[in-house]
Amino acid sequence: MARGKKKLTLDEQLTKVTAEIEATEATLTELKATKKELELQIHQQRLSELDELIQEKGLSFDELKTMLNKAE
Repeated sequence: MARGKKKLTLDEQLTKVTAEIEATEATLTELKATKKELELQIHQQRLSELDELIQEKGLSFDELKTMLNKAE
């Protein structure tokens, strides 16, 4: 026959909840670091694609900069 769950004392409940909060905060920190790394990789990829496009079109950086400033 199955036994019922042991009822935790208030101190045990507090300890358990505190541990869960710490674990969740650690996971959140890891997720934020992963997000930042992915954003950086996306940024680098976009810069690389832009550089390739500039080279394909035979433009210099200054020419592109001038073109973009005129578009404003």
